[in-house]
Amino acid sequence: MTIMGRRTRDFFEEADRLGGLVARMRLASLAQVTSTEAAAADDNSPVVERLLKAMPTLLKEFAGSGKPSSPSGPAPASARTSPGVVAAGPRGDETTRTLRAYLTTMVDLISQRDLVIDDLTSTLRRITEAASSVLEVQRASVWFLNHPGDRIECGDLYEASSGAHSSGVELLERDFAPYFVALRRERTIAANDAHKDPRTSCFSESYLAPLGIKSMLDVPIWVGGKMVGVICCEHVGSSRTWNADEETFAYLLSNFVALALERKKLENG
Repeated sequence: MTIMGRRTRDFFEEADRLGGLVARMRLASLAQVTSTEAAAADDNSPVVERLLKAMPTLLKEFAGSGKPSSPSGPAPASARTSPGVVAAGPRGDETTRTLRAYLTTMVDLISQRDLVIDDLTSTLRRITEAASSVLEVQRASVWFLNHPGDRIECGDLYEASSGAHSSGVELLERDFAPYFVALRRERTIAANDAHKDPRTSCFSESYLAPLGIKSMLDVPIWVGGKMVGVICCEHVGSSRTWNADEETFAYLLSNFVALALERKKLENG
C-alpha cells in the first residue's frame, strides 16, 4: 500500500486543524488534488507544489491571519489556530457555508441507503434536486449513454421554476459531436459561456437559446472504466463562472450516480 508523503500529510493535517473536514475539502479543491493523488504523493511530487500554492488562500479563508505558509510547508505551530476556526470576513464565511452545504448534502444522500439499494428513479430525482438547490441552477439532469454509444437519453430532468421532473429526451452524437468527444475525454465540462465554448456551442441554436441557458457544468459518469452518462447543471440567464468547489461537488454527485448504477448492475446479475 502506498503511504502518503510526510509533506502532503502535513498539509492536510494543517487543514484539519484550521477547519476540520470542510477545510480539507477546500484544500483539495484549491490544489485540484483528488484523494487518490494525495495518497500516492511522495515528498517530491508535483502535488506538493500545488498544495503549497493553495495554503496561503486556505489560511486567509479559515484562519483569518493572512499569514502565508512557509516555503517548506504549512505554517509553524505558533501560527496555527484551534480546530474549527473559520475565516474572518465575508469571503471566508461564504466559502465555509458553501462547503458545509456540499458536505451536508452528500451525507444526506449517502445515509439514505434505500436510494442506492432499491430505487434508481428516486436516486436520480433526489440528485437532480440536490444539484439544482445547492448549485443554484434552474435545470439539473442526469443522462445515460446507450449501448452503441451514439446517443444519450435523459433519465431525469428537474426544473426548479416548476418543481417538475421529466425524462426521455434523446440527444444524438451525430448532431452534437464536439460534446460527445468532450464527455469521453474530460473530467468536467465547465462551460462559462456555453454558446461560445467549443464543447457546447453545438447546442446553442437548438437547445440553449430556446431555453435561455447561458452556462453549463457537465460531469461524465464513469462505471467500470467506461463513460456511461453525464450529470448536467444548466444556469439560465447571465453567464456564470464555475469555480473548483462547484466542479468538485458535481463530480461527487456523478460518483453517487455511478454507485447506484453499480448496485443495480449487481442486483441484475
